[in-house]
Amino acid sequence: MIKLIASDIDGTLVKEGSHEINPAYYDVIRELKEAGIIFCACSGRQYHSMMELFKPVADDIYFIASNGTVIRTRDRVLHSWKIDSELYLPLIERLRTIEGAEIVVEGPDVSWIEGTDTPIAKRMSNDYRYAVENVDDLTAIPTDNIIKISVHHPNVEKATRGLDQSSRARNLAMTISGAEWLDIFAKEAGKGEAFALLQEYLGIGQEETVYFGDNLNDLSAFHEAGVAATVANARTEMQDAADIVEHSFSDLGVLKELRHILDLRKRFEAEGKK
Repeated sequence: MIKLIASDIDGTLVKEGSHEINPAYYDVIRELKEAGIIFCACSGRQYHSMMELFKPVADDIYFIASNGTVIRTRDRVLHSWKIDSELYLPLIERLRTIEGAEIVVEGPDVSWIEGTDTPIAKRMSNDYRYAVENVDDLTAIPTDNIIKISVHHPNVEKATRGLDQSSRARNLAMTISGAEWLDIFAKEAGKGEAFALLQEYLGIGQEETVYFGDNLNDLSAFHEAGVAATVANARTEMQDAADIVEHSFSDLGVLKELRHILDLRKRFEAEGKK
């Protein structure tokens, strides 16, 4: 019996970078809660952005934020992973050598971006609804509470190829988290690691879980789920790894599958009453 469902956001529930979600998702999340099924939003996004997107049901769900580096409810942080401060400065200097790359550094409650009027600063604030602090120099910010570094580039896979081969970078995890994004975080973290820890915290077995995701940063969570599900617009690698391939995010594939899970639960309960 399913007790925990987690879902990625961008490319799975909404268009990449959108802050508009079909309100029917709020209704089905409430129905899941009534049926005893926990919902968790799991994203590369900052918690502030996720909370704004799910505000009507934020008290009813769990959040795995910043690509699996933070597990929390609306009221408290359950666990977080930080980047070793000794690795931070050399990494920023290395990322600055990538032509056309834009860097976003993330803490649990705020993201730092160089400059005040850059396209990436506007996008993170206006589209993703991040809590952003604009700074003159990313090497001058406090380094003791950094959970993730994101690289934005129109051809991010090619631009960052070989980045993980340096001695320092090998102590970090790197994953493609969107069409134009690479996320870097502590090696111990990730969506899969966070999803497994949340299951342990809630006392729920892996076989009682479902995970929806569309990109490579969701693959580790697929390995920690009883059922791995994706959408028709997902990367080929994700469709190959999934147990279920639903309709695309634009056709509300996840919403349809959530309703199907609810229908199965109702039938199961009805059978039990006979």
